[in-house]
Amino acid sequence: MNFKYFNTILIVLLVCNVSAFAQKRKNNIDKEFPTSIAFPYSYLGDYSGNLRVSNNTGAIANIPTEFALRATDKKEEFVYTITYIKGKDKKEVNTYTIFILDEEKGFYAIADNTGLQFTATLIDNTLFSTFEINNNIMFTALEFTNSGKVKLNIMLSEKINNTRTKELKIDEARSSNVILVQKAVLSKLYK
Repeated sequence: MNFKYFNTILIVLLVCNVSAFAQKRKNNIDKEFPTSIAFPYSYLGDYSGNLRVSNNTGAIANIPTEFALRATDKKEEFVYTITYIKGKDKKEVNTYTIFILDEEKGFYAIADNTGLQFTATLIDNTLFSTFEINNNIMFTALEFTNSGKVKLNIMLSEKINNTRTKELKIDEARSSNVILVQKAVLSKLYK
C-alpha cells in the first residue's frame, strides 16, 4: 500500500516538475524568438554589419553590409535591399521584392532586380530559399530575432557527379559541394 502511495506521489511531483520546466523553457524561447505573425511587419527598417565570405581555405573577405526592409504601396508586397560597401564610393546594391503567397503557411515568393524569381518558406522566423542556376545551388536563410538583429547565411554549392553502386540508378542520388559561405549578423539602426 505504501509503495503505491509513494509511486503516485512520485509521478505527481515528476509531472509538476516537467510542466514547470516546459513553461520556463517556452518563456525563454519566446523572449529570444518573435512570434511567427511578426514577419515582415515587425522588422521593417535599416540594419548594418559585416558580411564574412569564406571558402574551404578560410575567410577571404569581410565586407561592410547594409540591409533594409520596407513596405511598398501594394498590400502583401515588401522590398529588401542588401548593399555591399566595397570602398569609399563603391556600393553594390541588390534589390529583392517579397510577395506574400500564404502568410499562414509561411509561403513567399522573392524576385530580384534581374528577373530571377524563386520561392521562400518562413519557418521559426527564418526565411529559407533554395534555387539552382546552371550547375550551382544557392541556399539562403534570413533569420529575424527579437534582439534587433538579422542573421544572413548564404551557401553556394556546386553540383558534382556521384559515384554509384550497382543498386543505384544514375538519377537516384545527387550531391553538391559547398564552395562559398557568406555570413552576417546585422544590427537594427535606430534613428
